[in-house]
Amino acid sequence: MKICHVINDLSRGGAESHLYSLAKIQLEKGQEVSLLLLGRDLNNFASLEEQFNNLAIKILRLGGPKKLQGINPFSIFQGIRYFRNNNFDIIHTHSPRSDFLVYLSNLFVHSKSKRIVTIHGKYGTYLQGNYFIDSLRKIFIRQQSKIWQNANKVIVISESIKEWLFELNSSIKPIVINYGVEIPQFNIRRDLNNPTIGFLGKLNKNKGVEDLIKIYNEIDKEEESPITNLNLLIGGVGSEEYTKKIKNQVKSDNVKFLGYVVDRSKFFESIDLFLFPSYSEGLGLVLLEAMSYGILCITRDVSPMNNIIINNENGLLFKDNKELKDIIQFSINMSTSERERMIKSAYKTIENSYSIIQMYLSTEKAYS
Repeated sequence: MKICHVINDLSRGGAESHLYSLAKIQLEKGQEVSLLLLGRDLNNFASLEEQFNNLAIKILRLGGPKKLQGINPFSIFQGIRYFRNNNFDIIHTHSPRSDFLVYLSNLFVHSKSKRIVTIHGKYGTYLQGNYFIDSLRKIFIRQQSKIWQNANKVIVISESIKEWLFELNSSIKPIVINYGVEIPQFNIRRDLNNPTIGFLGKLNKNKGVEDLIKIYNEIDKEEESPITNLNLLIGGVGSEEYTKKIKNQVKSDNVKFLGYVVDRSKFFESIDLFLFPSYSEGLGLVLLEAMSYGILCITRDVSPMNNIIINNENGLLFKDNKELKDIIQFSINMSTSERERMIKSAYKTIENSYSIIQMYLSTEKAYS
């Protein structure tokens, strides 16, 4: 099977990491895989391009003036020519701009390729802090849904996105294929003498990092707190302005900003609790990764995270900052047996529902 994946760029995020896992296993299964990129990566240091190159995958990055990266007359012409010269069985898109490019190209090429769309998030709903821009995004996505109607198959990565899409455009009948993660050998850290909380993700308002820092500050300043030597590791990058803002909120030397984390295994192996306070996600790939590493996970009680974490079964949920503070204190002081019970349950959740092989087989079925 000849497959072409299309995405904006390879700046690491959930969609890009998922695409890497999918392309890797497709190549291992003997399929011919190509990758079409719409522009330059936003952060070269956070790019997955080297990993894709190591797969010996065919990559074409569309050109055009630097200020017109993405959809422009140059990239549209290149895209049309590329699809005309390659007889792909599957063209699989992974972002709204790539969906639009393939839709336009198909108006001119009229290829027999199956068009598969994966929707990786509830686009236009994430908190950015700019009402005007957020409103424009919502209008754009409603129009975008009309393009998705023309695809042969539409994949969503969670039931939460499926519900959102139904409200947006009820004529689209998507299939749900969850992200899959590599499952490391099961291991539990048992030394909580100097507990470390970890966060990993993009640094922006939607991720809830400010809530995490605020609660950490409250716990840290309590003189009679039973928790001592509590550390906080924050991995990820954001805009210079926002990163400076949240760094200024920190009041302890025990809070470390790691920047872009290259070795995620090392990061997960260095923490005792993973805290994911995001307000909205497509699925939350990093949460799945943390669960697979035998780490007790705490996340916000919103969909889709509360579809992955069942409170007090395979992790802990919080609704507001008061609950978050109580849960952090509870999780650090809980018995070893209770903690291990939740961690083992979380690992089993990943094995049963979020493995890479399950994701691959479901995708192959969607292609047929």
